Amino acid sequence: MNIRNIAVVALSNRDYPSFTEKLREAAHWVAVAAKQGAQLVVLPEALNLYKGDGPGNPEAMSVAEAALGDWEKETEVLRQAARKNQVALTIPVYTREKQGLTNSFFLVSKRGTTLGRYQKLRPTPGELREGVRPGKMSLIEWEGLKVGGAICFDTCFPEVFEMQFRAGARLFLIPSLWPGGIELNSWALRYSTPMALAYPAWSRIIDMTGKDLVAGGYRHETLRFGYGVPVYVASINFERAALFDADEMVSRLLHEQNPGVQVTFDQDNCLYFIESRNPKLRIRDVMRRHRLVSTQEYFGEYRRVMERRGDFDA
Repeated sequence: MNIRNIAVVALSNRDYPSFTEKLREAAHWVAVAAKQGAQLVVLPEALNLYKGDGPGNPEAMSVAEAALGDWEKETEVLRQAARKNQVALTIPVYTREKQGLTNSFFLVSKRGTTLGRYQKLRPTPGELREGVRPGKMSLIEWEGLKVGGAICFDTCFPEVFEMQFRAGARLFLIPSLWPGGIELNSWALRYSTPMALAYPAWSRIIDMTGKDLVAGGYRHETLRFGYGVPVYVASINFERAALFDADEMVSRLLHEQNPGVQVTFDQDNCLYFIESRNPKLRIRDVMRRHRLVSTQEYFGEYRRVMERRGDFDA
C-alpha cells in the first residue's frame, strides 16, 4: 500500500483587512487539516489577492500590486504552519521575479523546506495583459511521489495534464479560483490520476475513477452560515492501476489466491481498477505476474502501431 491523506481547503474569497490576516486564517485551517490526518494540504490560488477579487470590482487588486518580491519571507507564517503541524503544503502566490510576474504554487515539505514549484502554464488573457508569464512543465517530488500541477485556467487544456502524466505525475495539485467543472473529472479518469482542487466555492478531491471522493465549500449555505469547516480530507492509495480490455486476464487473477489485491469494475466506462492492499506487494509486480496492461500502456501501444502503419496522425 501507498496510502496518502490529502486535504483541500476552501479558504474564503472574501476581502481581508491585510495579507497577514489571510495567511493567519490559512494557517489555522492547515492545523485543522493536520488534526484530521492530512499529510499534504492544498490552498486556493493567489493567496495574495486578499482584497476586491472578482470581475468588475472597483476595489480589485492588480497582479502587479499583489505580487511578492520575496515569497518565502512574506509567507513565513505558512512555512511555520507546515513545520509545526508536520504537513506538506502548497503556497500559491503571484510573484515578481527577474523574468517578470508569475502565478505559481510552491510545495513546501513538512520541515518547511521548498520541494519545488509549479508555474501556471496557461495564464488567462487578463493575466497576460497584466504581464504574467507562462511557465514550463516541471514535476515536484514529494516523499517518493511525483506530483504535477495546474492552476485555474490550466484545467481547460488537456495537454497540461497529458505532458505531466507522460513525465510520470501520479497526483495533480490544483489551486484555483474557478471550479474546473466536469472536465476535471474527465482528466482524472483519462489519466488515471487523482486531482486535488482547492477552490473557495467548492473544493474537491477527485479519484482516478473520475469520481469525487470529498467536496465542499462556500457554495453551500451551511458553511456560509458558520456550520462545519472548509477542510476536506481523503485517503488515496497510489498502488492502483486502471485496466482496459482485460476481461480474460482479470478473470484469471480473481480465480487465483491473491491476498491483498482488490479489483473493481466500472461498468459505465468499461474499466477495471486494481489495487494492492498488501504493504509488501507493489501493484506493478501484480501486473507483471498476471500480464496486465494499464489503460495508458494499452492506448500508447495502439498509438505506436498506428503511427508505424502511417494510419495515425501523431
